[in-house]
Amino acid sequence: MEVPTVEIMQSEATVAMYQRCLDDGACDPHDSTALCDGLPDDRPRTCIDWDRADQFCAWTGGRMLSEAEFEYAARSRGADYTYPWGNEDPTCDLARLGCDLCNTFNTAPVCTHPDGDTEQGLCDMAGNAIEWTADWFHNTYDDAPADGSAWVDPVSAFRVMRGGGVGSCAGPETRKRTFHEPEFWYAGGSVRCAREVVDETPE
Repeated sequence: MEVPTVEIMQSEATVAMYQRCLDDGACDPHDSTALCDGLPDDRPRTCIDWDRADQFCAWTGGRMLSEAEFEYAARSRGADYTYPWGNEDPTCDLARLGCDLCNTFNTAPVCTHPDGDTEQGLCDMAGNAIEWTADWFHNTYDDAPADGSAWVDPVSAFRVMRGGGVGSCAGPETRKRTFHEPEFWYAGGSVRCAREVVDETPE
C-alpha cells in the first residue's frame, strides 16, 4: 500500500483550537457532559461526534486522517512498532490510558507524555483521546483503497476510531482499531487532522 505524504497535526484538536472554530461559526458546539465542560484550553476537545470532527478538520484547511494514514504515522512512518514509541509495553509514563492500564477518565494536556511520541514528534497517537478517522468500518482490509485514502465506499454503519484513550478499553496498539456509529461521542473521543503537502518547487 502507498500512503500519501501529508502534514499531520502534532496533537489532537484542543479545546482552544475548537473554540476558534466555534467562534468562526464553522463548528457546532460539543455535546455537554461534566467531563467535557469547562476543560482547560490545552486538553483535547472531546465529546465530538464524527460530523463535528469533520467540521473541525475542514475549518483547519485540511481533512480527517484515513485509517491507513493514522496507522502509518503511529508506526513512525510504517516501522514495525507495536506502539508509537516502539515495542516496549505501555505504561502511564508513556501514554494516558484508560481501562486497566491507567484507569482514568480524565484526559491530560496534550503532548505531556513525550517519551511516548512517534519518532517524528507526533504526540498522543496512543492514549489520551481516541481519535476519529475518515473511514467507514469494514471487517477486513480486502478491497481497501491501495493508495492509503479513506475507505468511504461502500458505506457501513460505523466509522473507525484509532489510538485508544481514557475511559476506553480499546487497546493503544498501532494496529488496533475500534468502531462506533458516526453520532457517537464521549468524554475520551477527539480528532487530529491532516493536510496535503503542496509541492511549491518552481518548474
